[in-house]
Amino acid sequence: MDSISVKTDRSVTLIGKNGQANGILADLSTESAGVQSPRGARVGTELELVFEIPTSEYFRTLRILGKVTHRHNNADGSYLKLHFDRITPTQRQYIMEFIEYKQRLALLGKKSHVRSY
Repeated sequence: MDSISVKTDRSVTLIGKNGQANGILADLSTESAGVQSPRGARVGTELELVFEIPTSEYFRTLRILGKVTHRHNNADGSYLKLHFDRITPTQRQYIMEFIEYKQRLALLGKKSHVRSY
């Protein structure tokens, strides 16, 4: 069962054995991440993702190993889905705090569109 995923557009660096690329973190859960990258990677490739997210106290920089489980090309390069390997409980907690933050923002956005008569 995959956990809750939220859309985002944060910067991410993908680091592999053959180099690195800067991309956009398109979606994030405690189990996986979707990344829009100018460079592709084969399914099964292990990459390190380095990205910063706001948590309840501070912005945190996370470095998480992931394995490419899906890839498709698009007009902006490649969309890669990566499943996290060996995520720590602390990293999981930071991601959950970010997800909760994004959910609060979405809820506030919905409330601002509701009119009372």
